[in-house]
Amino acid sequence: MSTIEERKFPTLLFISLTYIIGNWLFKSNIVDILALFYFSYGFGLVVSYTLLHLKTKLSLHALATGGLIGFSICFSYFYKINLLILLTVLFVLSGLISTSRLILKAHKLNEIVIGYAVGTLTQIIVFFIYTTT
Repeated sequence: MSTIEERKFPTLLFISLTYIIGNWLFKSNIVDILALFYFSYGFGLVVSYTLLHLKTKLSLHALATGGLIGFSICFSYFYKINLLILLTVLFVLSGLISTSRLILKAHKLNEIVIGYAVGTLTQIIVFFIYTTT
């Protein structure tokens, strides 16, 4: 999707889907932490949608990989397990995906950095809110 207008409807659709899945998982009371993963992605997509109205686009690929890394960090902290190998692999894959977006000229570097930051930070913010309440 090359224009900002083309991104608005799919972003709204995915916000709805992540909320539905996150709510369903949260109500099951078995996988609360996985529900946070979806709520955080939804939050990241809301930020992305807000930026679209400000005529700024970000890389949803970077948002997704940054979110997965942010979730893995929070998961590792919550369960006190070492996921260093997984995080290393995810960082390398994230770099490859981001590089491919640059090579394909689908995004500029600042769009990738903003997407990655939003993806990672939304996971950490939602996790922090969940663990402090």
